[in-house]
Amino acid sequence: MVKEITVDSSIIVSSLIYTEPRHREALSIWLDIVDGNNFAILPYTVVVEVCGAVKRRTGKLDFALETKQNLLQQKHIYFVDIDREVAEGAAKIASHVGLRGMDSIVVYIAKEYNTELKSFDEEMMSKFQMLK
Repeated sequence: MVKEITVDSSIIVSSLIYTEPRHREALSIWLDIVDGNNFAILPYTVVVEVCGAVKRRTGKLDFALETKQNLLQQKHIYFVDIDREVAEGAAKIASHVGLRGMDSIVVYIAKEYNTELKSFDEEMMSKFQMLK
């Protein structure tokens, strides 16, 4: 059975850059999405965060742009638009538990779509648990 998950940029970036400390774990999570074993529901903000992080870590513009195209073409990812409802829901989460803005959007999507959240960001994970 295919599991629905939400991953933040830390998972995707770590899967792409072999020198990242948790590369193998991240790659396993990412390949489960690519292979269709899991279906990811992500806010579009993840694309922006991943591209910026890839460019900062590697210095390679082409790699960042290829990553963007690859993400947007994945058939096992549904991207959620950031509309007023998402913004208000994420703002409420940010206000209640003190998460950063982009992290609050990811957490809101996981809660709204009732998906399993996967992140290497310990603060995000602990505050997500507080909302359950």
